[in-house]
Amino acid sequence: HADKLNKLIESLGEHAIVYDWSTEFKYSSIKKGVIGMKFNYLKINYNGDVNTSLAYEMLEGLKAGVNYKWQFSVQRNLGNSLQLSINYEGRKPSNLRVIHTGGMQLRAFF
Repeated sequence: HADKLNKLIESLGEHAIVYDWSTEFKYSSIKKGVIGMKFNYLKINYNGDVNTSLAYEMLEGLKAGVNYKWQFSVQRNLGNSLQLSINYEGRKPSNLRVIHTGGMQLRAFF
């Protein structure tokens, strides 16, 4: 639960209430690596103009209403000196299309 108020310009009364319910799963293996998943359900009440940079900051890139976020990550050890990480994030802001973000990283230890 988060309660955010624009204190800079109080006369506008911009106020956001964010309810965030989440569940997370993580599996670890010492020799193989880690798999992680997370899912968030967010319900946001906001009384200001949603098309401003302030609204973007207060709502953390989401929109007023029901929003969903999910994450999936895999970290795999490839031998003794290499580690591969793959990350995926998705979010579904209220009344907008799904936004997908992914990344991959290969680390060498020496």
